[in-house]
Amino acid sequence: MTEAPDRTAVPERAEREDVVTSAASPVASASVARPLQVVLSLFGFMVLLLALPFVLLLDGSIGSWLFGAGLFVLSFTLALAINKVADQLDDVQAIGLIGIGSIIRALFIFGILFVVAYKVDRELALIASGVFAAAFTADLLGRTMIHALRAKERKAALDR
Repeated sequence: MTEAPDRTAVPERAEREDVVTSAASPVASASVARPLQVVLSLFGFMVLLLALPFVLLLDGSIGSWLFGAGLFVLSFTLALAINKVADQLDDVQAIGLIGIGSIIRALFIFGILFVVAYKVDRELALIASGVFAAAFTADLLGRTMIHALRAKERKAALDR
């Protein structure tokens, strides 16, 4: 029976001083940026919650707010699915898919709102569209700021 070679031993021709190990230095800005990115990723939902008191103060129904909130959640879920596909693409294709996906999501949601306004209740659709537009815009702003933070982190990592 033969003994297995010791893979942790220094090779015969190498000297002990040639073996160098180092740990990567932690990025200080990343520890601060991560919580901010979480807040920014939820920015649309925060605006959605802030819209409820305004809807109620302006004599809107909670049902219209719930309808607008539901449409935003649908749009947000579609955005997550699109981003999952975009992660598999190169940068140019991903940017195109995400941009066109945002436009298509907004048109799809507003198509639903137009049908509801025409066939069901105009006031419900009008309030829901305002709620959706506020949350969608805040979400888009949050995503843009996250992208800017990540680009800044990538640039800082390349400069090191």
